[in-house]
Amino acid sequence: MDNETYDDEIIKEIPVYLSNDAMKLLLLHYPTRLSKNDQLLSSNVTQCKYKSECEELEISYALDTDQNYDKGHGQELAAEMDKTSKDKSSYPSGMVDHLSFESHNTSSNTTDMIMYTSGKSIHLCPLKKTMNMLPKLSHIDKIDPKDENKKASQNESEEEDEESEQIMAKFKDRPGKKSEKKKMQEMVKQRAMEPWIDLNFVPNGHYFSRGELDKFMLPYSNRIDQKDPDITITKVEKEVINENINAIRSRQLSKNEIKSFSLEKKIKILLFNAKMISTKMLINLLHKCGVPSDESVTTILTHLKEMAVLVRGNWTLKSEELYPDNTISSHFGLSFEVMRLLRDYIIHLLDSEQIVNRKNIGKIFNAPAEEVKDVLNSVAVLDKTKTWKLLVTDNDGFLETVDNYNEICKEQSDWWTTRVKQINTWLEQKPKKNSM
Repeated sequence: MDNETYDDEIIKEIPVYLSNDAMKLLLLHYPTRLSKNDQLLSSNVTQCKYKSECEELEISYALDTDQNYDKGHGQELAAEMDKTSKDKSSYPSGMVDHLSFESHNTSSNTTDMIMYTSGKSIHLCPLKKTMNMLPKLSHIDKIDPKDENKKASQNESEEEDEESEQIMAKFKDRPGKKSEKKKMQEMVKQRAMEPWIDLNFVPNGHYFSRGELDKFMLPYSNRIDQKDPDITITKVEKEVINENINAIRSRQLSKNEIKSFSLEKKIKILLFNAKMISTKMLINLLHKCGVPSDESVTTILTHLKEMAVLVRGNWTLKSEELYPDNTISSHFGLSFEVMRLLRDYIIHLLDSEQIVNRKNIGKIFNAPAEEVKDVLNSVAVLDKTKTWKLLVTDNDGFLETVDNYNEICKEQSDWWTTRVKQINTWLEQKPKKNSM
């Protein structure tokens, strides 16, 4: 067996970097939930606060009070909470409109670590602590609807036990128990007195959350080229020259790694991550990713027009970038031509403020619901009325200040006019399904 092990071929060596534990990272365990249908943990965080000394964390998630919610009962619970609470109102809206999770410490003899890998390196960082996040049902704890029933049952049991003789038993305290009790009481008081620190919650996947990832990723050390020792280049610079950028790879890159790419690829990475973005916001992000502040706006727009289209003053990737030549869709293997037409058709409907019906679009393009939903998620979001809207509809007006703004608008308008004609021609020539 040893000989066989030694004869194994080393296919690839991947460097492993261990960062120090100065990050003090916390791992949060939530109750088991179905992430596919989990509307709570994907909702907005209304409050996030932390106690640094006793290491307590509390996160509140917004509840959807428009659907499947008893507003009358919610207002009743909030009113009862205000009566029993000496502090300010826990529910300013007048109803129980959020659910809080509080941390509970877990005991473990092992050291857990968080790992990040880009396929070319592995970065490890120890975790300071693992916490269980359990629901904080304060509106139930303070208002127990069973209190009256409990009191009634206690009165009945007392009447029944009037004839019985009460016996009291005292046990001798073990040495040191009183001092331990005092220490525990002092600890509880200190924990209660420590003020909460309000935290800024950044959702997972948000661009600015990548900055936290950069903090524990060690920078690549400079390597000297063996052929020409006078030229010093980093490992990252060697790797990114011909690297293919797609949606998955873009999400894996940290801000430090993005700095090593060319301007064109930086724009593509940010467009993949943002899905839809204004010109001003894109330029600001490019500056944070290493693009000089004096970089010409004209140069940036030149690259931008090659890979993105303008929709209501905001940029989104061309469908050709999302569905390259000779590729198929992820769910049911639809051709790249169909996926491009499908996405551009949906963008056209959303831009012209037409109602987007997922089932009808699926029938028009013979596309399953999963494919249509993926395309919609690349440019749109469901609002409170369950209507699909563009991800970004506000126009910051920055593009209008550019010298060749009218030229850009005309180019984009002509492009969309031609594209809509192509889509209509394809739909007319598309073979229809025979009705059974």
